[in-house]
Amino acid sequence: MPQLLLLSLFIFLFSACSTTTYNKTITQGKIENPGITITAADKSFTLQGEFHSPFQSSTRYNSLEIRDHELPKAYKLALHHGARHVRIKVPSHEKELYGVLALDKADKDGIGPGTQSYKIIIPQPYINAVREGKISVVYEYYHLKNDGFLDVGNIKERSWILWLSDQDVFK
Repeated sequence: MPQLLLLSLFIFLFSACSTTTYNKTITQGKIENPGITITAADKSFTLQGEFHSPFQSSTRYNSLEIRDHELPKAYKLALHHGARHVRIKVPSHEKELYGVLALDKADKDGIGPGTQSYKIIIPQPYINAVREGKISVVYEYYHLKNDGFLDVGNIKERSWILWLSDQDVFK
């Protein structure tokens, strides 16, 4: 009997914990860096300045599932979930950079501007770090509001992720 009670409690807790629902479409965004252009490798879209989201991926990389230091190799799974191969034109580089871009939907319980629009910023140190096939990863995150049952305020949900390199390492 105690085993049945424990099993019931276990099932209840884990079914109640799956409150993450990525159903809030983010339809617009802005690349904050002047002069930076992101173009799909297949030329199906180009992003510069303000843009409408050309696709929605379902990467779902939050800080519990994938830590920041694990992100550089996570592009493979992102591609499997709808991220796109891109080329990035940066004014400080002669050659275009290679990349993978994930534009995800937001969690319905997400809070902050990252749930309303994508604000893509690529800091110069991340651009400088992509020499000799090294990968830089930039992203925007938002937090979840606590539902009173679980404390989820420290979880970082990522709304977009961009992997960059000076070589095509994203095959």
